[in-house]
Amino acid sequence: MNKKIFFLLVNICLMVTLSNAQITYERGYAILKDGTRINGLISRFDQDPWFNQRYILFKDSAEFASNPESKATKYKADDLQFYQLGNTSYDKIHFVDTENLQLKSLGTNDHMMERLSTGRINAHKFYSYPIDVEVFIGTAQELAEWISKNKSESLSGYKILITKDKDGKPKNAFNIDMLKYFEDTPEVSQKFKTGAYGNEPVGEKKGLAAKMISMAKKATFKPREAEAIVTAINDYNQRNP
Repeated sequence: MNKKIFFLLVNICLMVTLSNAQITYERGYAILKDGTRINGLISRFDQDPWFNQRYILFKDSAEFASNPESKATKYKADDLQFYQLGNTSYDKIHFVDTENLQLKSLGTNDHMMERLSTGRINAHKFYSYPIDVEVFIGTAQELAEWISKNKSESLSGYKILITKDKDGKPKNAFNIDMLKYFEDTPEVSQKFKTGAYGNEPVGEKKGLAAKMISMAKKATFKPREAEAIVTAINDYNQRNP
């Protein structure tokens, strides 16, 4: 009996995450799948950015001006080609998150991802989605801590997905040899190798202990490493128009 109660509690908590999400609206526009452009106010989920990958809540500018409490229209990723939210662009990208397969993975695997760079190398930020279903046995406080931990891991566990030229399958920049992507532009390759972009320098083949230390450092300094990778990609794209 307890197992079923806690199972339902977890599902309820996950289902009401949206109702508790902090939603702000910013001016922007969206391109629907039929090519229609709509201008207005678009939702931003600051604390739950994976929602912005699945859909937007849209308020027409004229309608909002006459009634700020007007109801928003929901557009799912399947309804969209692109949208601009403030200074942030979102492109529709097909990606199967094999590291985090869930019930929602059985549906569409198209996501509206934040654009980080565009050119010969395209880069987008992707957040894995919080767990759909989980069996949990424990106190209410332990349940709250579990949900908080799961959310924190989702926020910090984002990927930078990149594609180059005609390679259509996105790869996680944190897990691949970026020098191979820069090898046709020695200036960028050398700067990245030495850590001139602020990234961890790329050394020779490492032993197991050195690799573990390197992985720990990357986890600790992930935001800085992410910024450095994007800076290097932007530099590459500027040099290869």
